[in-house]
Amino acid sequence: MTTSKTLADFLDASDIEKLYKPVGEAIGLPGRMFGAEFYALEQRDYFPRIWSPVGFASDIPDPGDAKPVELAGWPILLVRGKDKQVRAFLNVCRHRAMRVVTEPCKGRSTFMCPWHAFTYDLEGKLVATPKIGGDRSNRDPSFKMEDVDLKPVRIGQWLDMIFVNIDGKAKPFEEHIQPLNDLLDSFYDLSTLKRAESWSTVYEGNWKVAVETVLDEYHIPFAHPQLIQGVKHNNHENAHHDGLYVMTSNARIYSDTRDSGTAMGYHFNFPRILKENAPEPRSHFVTIMPIGAIQTRPNHALLGLFLPDGSDKTNIVFVHYYPGESATDPAFKQARDENVVSWKEVFAQDTPFAIYVHKNHEIRDAAGIGTRMAPAWEKGVASFYRSMVEVMRQ
Repeated sequence: MTTSKTLADFLDASDIEKLYKPVGEAIGLPGRMFGAEFYALEQRDYFPRIWSPVGFASDIPDPGDAKPVELAGWPILLVRGKDKQVRAFLNVCRHRAMRVVTEPCKGRSTFMCPWHAFTYDLEGKLVATPKIGGDRSNRDPSFKMEDVDLKPVRIGQWLDMIFVNIDGKAKPFEEHIQPLNDLLDSFYDLSTLKRAESWSTVYEGNWKVAVETVLDEYHIPFAHPQLIQGVKHNNHENAHHDGLYVMTSNARIYSDTRDSGTAMGYHFNFPRILKENAPEPRSHFVTIMPIGAIQTRPNHALLGLFLPDGSDKTNIVFVHYYPGESATDPAFKQARDENVVSWKEVFAQDTPFAIYVHKNHEIRDAAGIGTRMAPAWEKGVASFYRSMVEVMRQ
C-alpha cells in the first residue's frame, strides 16, 4: 500500500485530454493503470476517499455478530452492537497491529486479539489488557487504555449493503446515495425485499476490468445470447451519475405474442416489487461505484460486490432478494435455485473477458494501443474512468 508515486506518474496531461474528449473520440485509461503499481496508488488515494460498499448487513443479523472484510487491502471489521446498529472499525489491534477478528463470529460481547489478548467491546472500546503490567497484573499505570480503542470507520447503509468511508471526508452518505434512490424509486418498492441465496466467483483480473465486464448492455447480444432470445427490440437506456452509478436498463420487446414478462424470466410467481404506476416494466443493472451493483427486475433484485484482491484478482459476491416470505418459502425454492443457476451462467460467460482483457492491459501500452468507447452504449464506461480520476486528482 506504500508508494511514492502520484497520479501524474501514470496519467499525463495528454492522457487526461484524450480521456475527456467526446465519448466517440475519447481514449480510455492507459494499460499501466490496471497493474500493481497503480493499485498501490488506488489503495492510498482512491478507496479511502470515497463511499464504497464492502459487505451486507444481513451477514451480521444479531447483536454480537461480526465479520472481517477488506476494501482493497484495508482491513475492516463490521460489528452489530447491542443497540442493533452496525458499526465499522479498522481491524487493527492498537497494541501491535494484529487483526483482532480473523473469521466471522456470532453472539460476542467482546473481541480478544489472538496475539496478546487485548480485548475490545462491541463499540470498539479497549476493556481488558491481560498481564500488561506483569504476570499478575492486568493494568499498567503508565499505559493509558483510553487512548487505544479500535479506530472507527465512517459507515452508511443502503438496503442491505454496507458502505464505508475510510478517511471520513466524503460528503454525508444520505446526500451521496440520494441520486440512486431517485433513479429506482419511480419503478420499484424495494422495502419488502428479504435475503435469500448467495453465491460467489473469482475473476482473474483487475477490479476495474471485472466491473467493466458487467456495466454495459453492448456486449449482451454477443456474450449472453440466452438473455435476448426472441427479442425484437432491446429498448435499452443508459445513464450515469458521476461518482455514484452507471446504469443500463431495458424493456425488451419480443417478436412473438408471448408476454414479455414471461419471456424475460419473470414467470416465477414471486410477488412484484415493480410499482403499479411505474413508467414501464424495465430491468435495471446499476453499477454502484466503485465496486457494487444492484440488478432489479419486476419481482426480485440482486446486490453484488466486486472486491479487489490485489491488482490482478477480483472476488465477486452476489446476494439474491425477493419480496417478503417468498425469499425463504420452500414453495419458491426451485424457482430461486433456477435463478441462481441462470446468473452463474452469465458470470461464467464473462470470465474470459476479465482474464484476457487484463492480460492485454499488461502489454498494450508498449504497443501504443489505446482503448475506445461506443457512444451509444458506453458513456457510463467513460463516467467510471473519469470519476475515479477526479477523486485521485484532488
